[in-house]
Amino acid sequence: MNELPNRRPCITSDLGMGISVTVSYHPESNQPVEVFLSSRGKASDNDMQNVLYNLGVEASSLMHKENPFNKNDEEKSDGRS
Repeated sequence: MNELPNRRPCITSDLGMGISVTVSYHPESNQPVEVFLSSRGKASDNDMQNVLYNLGVEASSLMHKENPFNKNDEEKSDGRS
């Protein structure tokens, strides 16, 4: 996928219990390109914040047609873990 512009349209929704999701869209194609998940509180004090961040990274990678499972398989075949 082409490099994303720094500024993109996005929509944020409150999911309840202090958790929100933001989806950003490519300004030309209007296709979703990134997902950001967050919860209330300081990121350093909240294990859930780490889980939400990692989930957003995985979802965004899939939107970019990258398969995170293939990366792990490649690393294992290269002798990396």
